[in-house]
Amino acid sequence: MTTHHPTLARIALLSVLGLSLAGCDRPPERPREPHAIAAASIIAITPVAVVDVVQGRLLHDQTVIIGGTQIITVGPTTETSIPAGAVVVDGTGRFLSPGFADMHVHLYTEGDLFTYVANGVTTVRNMAGDSTHLRMRRRVKEGVTVGPRIVTAGPVVEAAPLSHPDNVLLESPSGVRAELTRQKAAGYDFVKVYEHLDRIVYDSVVAIASELGMPVSGHVPFEVGLERALALRQRSIEHFRGYIEALMPSERPLSGNAPYRDRSVAWERIDTLRIPSLVARTVASGAWNVPTFAFIKHELSPKAEHARLVSRPEVRHLSLQGLPDRATTSYLKEFRESDFVATQRGLAGQFRLLRALDAAGAGILTGTDSWLAGHAFADEMELLVRAGLTPARVLRAATLDASRFLGEEHLWGTVAVGRRADLVLLDANPLIDVSAARRVHAVVVSGRLLRRTDLDARLAALADSLRTRQ
Repeated sequence: MTTHHPTLARIALLSVLGLSLAGCDRPPERPREPHAIAAASIIAITPVAVVDVVQGRLLHDQTVIIGGTQIITVGPTTETSIPAGAVVVDGTGRFLSPGFADMHVHLYTEGDLFTYVANGVTTVRNMAGDSTHLRMRRRVKEGVTVGPRIVTAGPVVEAAPLSHPDNVLLESPSGVRAELTRQKAAGYDFVKVYEHLDRIVYDSVVAIASELGMPVSGHVPFEVGLERALALRQRSIEHFRGYIEALMPSERPLSGNAPYRDRSVAWERIDTLRIPSLVARTVASGAWNVPTFAFIKHELSPKAEHARLVSRPEVRHLSLQGLPDRATTSYLKEFRESDFVATQRGLAGQFRLLRALDAAGAGILTGTDSWLAGHAFADEMELLVRAGLTPARVLRAATLDASRFLGEEHLWGTVAVGRRADLVLLDANPLIDVSAARRVHAVVVSGRLLRRTDLDARLAALADSLRTRQ
């Protein structure tokens, strides 16, 4: 059977475009903008309304001072002195938020990294890694490439049939320790599991990953099921995998290995009375969920809407200029137009599950899983609000909660002294409307200031380089 693994289709498209993941080692040269400020400078943003994501409120008329890669001062403008020689950014009428975190991405080329920064995303969690991503991470850390901080899985582990040739085959517990030890030594941050994985192997993966200090995230393997994944405390579940089977009415069950098309349209007929018990077990397990509604809107939308998406002007910044023909894409070729329509209607069931999880205190993360890369992030925020979360709740999920999930809330996720200088300055109030995330005035990533003119210049250079290579 086919499974949802967008990487396979996208790698094929990269080949058509003459691009490859290996090409990330030598990205196209980009002009150095005269206004871009290096991380060593002192930067003062003043006067500005600071977005307090903990309380969901604004702190008005503040001055925020950045030294190197850290925030060194946050205080009322009337009481805060600006150091001599500081680069001053006018925050009048603007709103300073912690940088955003996209907690489900697939990184294909180094050039795409900047699309995240341009949209205020300063941290990403890459969900299928290889040595290319370790190089990307190193180049970002060294300042060679302007990009978000990268947290990455190693190669995805699963059993046959492999969803992608880069995935690692694990068909018995005997090979688990060697593979996970290798991934840990290489520098990967967590283990990604996929849908084809035997229960006994999954149990071994969870146990050994725990010994190695590597969280386990990903899909819920068909043979494992949601109940066991929760019982063994899988750290995060992507796309609500496993929940759909558990929410089916008794008279119309859905087998765990049902085709992706069947699982997608099934959300229209969930038994909502089953939601409370599943939510309670999720909360008890401590599992976090990453809904990735943007993926559903971007790749599973009806023909007319999909055509509008692939013609968005932002596409010119991406190494992937859209998706291949959906009729030939492995995990979509079974879909008819009516199935895409039904999948969109089924979002109502996923929205209902999300609201219940949030009301019970379960962890929610923002993740896009979209070929639109950084340009998808505001879409995901808007969809989470459409699902029923408040703008303040979505902002917390996109910042502080992401840092909490990673055990790094003392390092980033709030605008506070000592936190990493990852910030986004917006021209509108995101606590009123998360669409303000589309109105980025400036970004500070690891202490480096990029004003709107800098962002636009780099995006234009990226588009030019892609056009030349094609």
